[in-house]
Amino acid sequence: WVVDATLKEGKRHIYSRLTFYLYEDSWTALASDQYDARGQLWRVGLAYLVQNADRPAPWSDGYSTSDLIARNYTMLPWVAPHYGVVYTDPLPENEWSPDALAGS
Repeated sequence: WVVDATLKEGKRHIYSRLTFYLYEDSWTALASDQYDARGQLWRVGLAYLVQNADRPAPWSDGYSTSDLIARNYTMLPWVAPHYGVVYTDPLPENEWSPDALAGS
């Protein structure tokens, strides 16, 4: 799935346009293109998925952004003992109401 976001008229942001590439099995944005004010591709983002052995769902344990103009990249933390997904018991149905979510 591809989601293309453009900057609203009269608004300012570091990016004029963003394109996200979603993996439909997890709805994770696996890749993104980030465009500058001139509409030129400036940065590219990549997420790195791993499959959980105990759950039927992949998740991202790292992310990188490549700056095509400055010719450098940044990598966000990989999984370490204090990172990762924490599974909890599902919330009861009444915890999903707008008021309950706003209060939490």
